[in-house]
Amino acid sequence: MNKAILTPANVLLAVLLFVAFAQMTAVYLLMQTPWTGINAVVGTLPDTVVVESIDADSPAAGKLSVGEVLTGVQTAQGLLKLAPLLYDFPPLSPATFAQLDAFYQRQATLHRAFTDPVGVTFVTVTGENVTLTPLLYTPLSALPLTFWLLSLINLISPLVGVLVWTYRPNQQASALLLMHGLFYYLFVMGGVCVVASEFYLPPEILQQVLLLQVAGIGIAAPLMVLILCYAPSPLVRGNWLLWLTLGGSALTIVNYHYHWFESPGHMYYSQHPLIYIGASIAIILQWRRTRQQPVERAALLVLATSFMLPSTLIVAIHVIPILFGKLPLVGNTIILMLFLLIAVGLAVGILRYRLFDIEFWWLKSLLWLLGGCLVAAIDLSVTALFQLSDSYALGISVIIAGFLYFPLRQWLLGKVIPAEKQNLQDFLPAFSSSLSDAVSQDTFEQRWLESLQQRFHPLHLEPLPETITHTQLSDNGLHLQIPSLDNTRSYRLSGKQRAARLFHKTDVKNTESLLTVARMASNASEMRQQAIMEERRRIMHDLHDSLGSKLLTLTHQLPDPNHKESAKQALMTLRDTIRLSLKTTPLRLEDHLADWRAEIAERADAAGVTLHWQQTGDASIHALTPKLVLEITQLLRETVSNALKHAAPAQLSLRLQMDASPLQILVGND
Repeated sequence: MNKAILTPANVLLAVLLFVAFAQMTAVYLLMQTPWTGINAVVGTLPDTVVVESIDADSPAAGKLSVGEVLTGVQTAQGLLKLAPLLYDFPPLSPATFAQLDAFYQRQATLHRAFTDPVGVTFVTVTGENVTLTPLLYTPLSALPLTFWLLSLINLISPLVGVLVWTYRPNQQASALLLMHGLFYYLFVMGGVCVVASEFYLPPEILQQVLLLQVAGIGIAAPLMVLILCYAPSPLVRGNWLLWLTLGGSALTIVNYHYHWFESPGHMYYSQHPLIYIGASIAIILQWRRTRQQPVERAALLVLATSFMLPSTLIVAIHVIPILFGKLPLVGNTIILMLFLLIAVGLAVGILRYRLFDIEFWWLKSLLWLLGGCLVAAIDLSVTALFQLSDSYALGISVIIAGFLYFPLRQWLLGKVIPAEKQNLQDFLPAFSSSLSDAVSQDTFEQRWLESLQQRFHPLHLEPLPETITHTQLSDNGLHLQIPSLDNTRSYRLSGKQRAARLFHKTDVKNTESLLTVARMASNASEMRQQAIMEERRRIMHDLHDSLGSKLLTLTHQLPDPNHKESAKQALMTLRDTIRLSLKTTPLRLEDHLADWRAEIAERADAAGVTLHWQQTGDASIHALTPKLVLEITQLLRETVSNALKHAAPAQLSLRLQMDASPLQILVGND
């Protein structure tokens, strides 16, 4: 099809026209039914109905009273029971074509009774006959409120589908979601016609209504399976599965209408458990596919919950009882509300978990569209119910929308749309404080990563070897790639606010500002450390030249060997102190083990002592400060000196246990 035709604006307009046409068709079909003005409910006595209310100026006004119990209507063939009422009876429950034909025949008998020119005769539980002449057409104002409410709130499904498609027109899953929403709405409009019926529906109208329901749910349900096959990642390639599924669904619909062959168990509902199993298999395969993809798995969880939780309830309390020849546990209205949970779950998933990569402004578009539909619906209702002029009706509808819809809209936006945890001005003090105590490049880099975590709460943060010069958005805001402070690598953040939002251009701008501040602090700290190190080098150089030269002289001039050894160790301690004082980064233990062993081995050999050196564990787990290295060096020298001087050993053992914290050093002799 020409892409110039399938523009988002054209598709959105086409869907709105489709919804309006479906709504007007349902209204037209209901207005073709006879009307008595009686609102009845199922009675407590078997096979009876109770008059709950009677519309004023209706054919039943003044002839029946509220609370009367009716057993049926009198026909030439005898008493015809009114129970069960159609709005409370599942019209797709007949299991065979013979049962379906009998169902249509009962509706035809009721239709003849209600359209008899003499009038319809109701029989009360006391045996009284009450005759009245129904109107041949139902007034628009007589359509029940349930009809309008279900029609309005179920608009969410096609609107969700078309808005997702307009923002993601090239995704196969979004096209399937749009088709699902449209066929689901067909099913709903057929269902609301049944719910809005008074006692029955004429057979020709009922056949059209049931065909709408069968076509709607017969295609919408398999489309759920197809969506799970393509989202969050495609399990199949090409469109063969789509055409195969649509072909099988079309065959089922045509077979229902023309009565070609009956399926075992139930002529229509037998396929629905298979569809449920197919959706479960698709979820399992997607779960395995997204094992190493946390963002996609989060989207899968929301998608699976949105589809499977309502479907499980519907199958359990509606489909399974029908398959076993029982009445469903709940009525038609509850079932339509359960189907609505699918669209609501998808909407929440889009808002909170980035489903279909849609950002939070999607809800604003949906609420704007619903607001326009609401004003139009209120305007038409006020005009029809109160017979007001167009200007008065429009004014009242605007007032109602202003005082009800718009406050509710703002409350919903505040509750559902995830707001920023902190604005940049509020975040800066904590950010600056985290950098204030950093003294090395590694510490600054660690503080930078911690700040990114606190700022964005990403679902995943991954270091990348590639370098970039500026912060970048990717995958329509799913990822944010940020340079490191030293510009030797970069970091990729996925799923802002735990995948509740997408990254946007404001995040890029704010991150660049924070990056500039962090680099300025890091450079200033580095310059300060360089100045400190230069001063430290100067002091240590002077100390080495003055004190070191005097200690070296003493090692040559002192006649006592013990004094000479003490001066030599003092000189070594001074040199170690100078060397280690010029180091600022954490030191590795393995870099000093060889020096310690060589020095102790030399001293033991000079004393004629055999050295046994043992070390166990991983030296890399211990990071030492220069001060700690100096203290360990002095400790080993003093301990070895005491052993050699006072014990006069033949064997000297030294064991380092590095597999535990703290580090353990054991020195022993024989």
